[in-house]
Amino acid sequence: MRGYVESSRVTDFCPDQSERRDDERCVVTRGWDYARGQNIVRTFDPNGNLIATQYPPGADLSLTEPERQRAAALVKLDPRTRDIVNKPDVMLWHGGFAMREPGDPFCDRGSRCIRVIAAVNNGDDVILHSVVDLMSDRVVYPDYVPSGRKAAHLSLEH
Repeated sequence: MRGYVESSRVTDFCPDQSERRDDERCVVTRGWDYARGQNIVRTFDPNGNLIATQYPPGADLSLTEPERQRAAALVKLDPRTRDIVNKPDVMLWHGGFAMREPGDPFCDRGSRCIRVIAAVNNGDDVILHSVVDLMSDRVVYPDYVPSGRKAAHLSLEH
């Protein structure tokens, strides 16, 4: 992933609404800047002029479709996980499970870590929980244990 990806765009009350008509709304965009490794929130006035830019730390944005596809591809291609997830009955849950853990060597500030969960039986039974970092474009935890402990070895007996 490269550049800026816009995750959402909504209309909202303008920050200076007292100076505007009641029916005027600003546009607020939220996105991720892959060059900076930061969330960006931009507010545009009703004429499309940028009036505010913020960089909220720790905010988690939903994934765009290209990000979702890349997260799935990374798990499907990784030699540590591909034999588990590339079966016809396996489905991947990878839409909005952002992960940020202070002090984590891969998933701290500046990362875009996403949990990818592989499941069988129509998604009812989890067989693998991995974490990919879209900033570094790789699987950082092939067999992640959600309690916070990372598994030492990936079991391929699923």
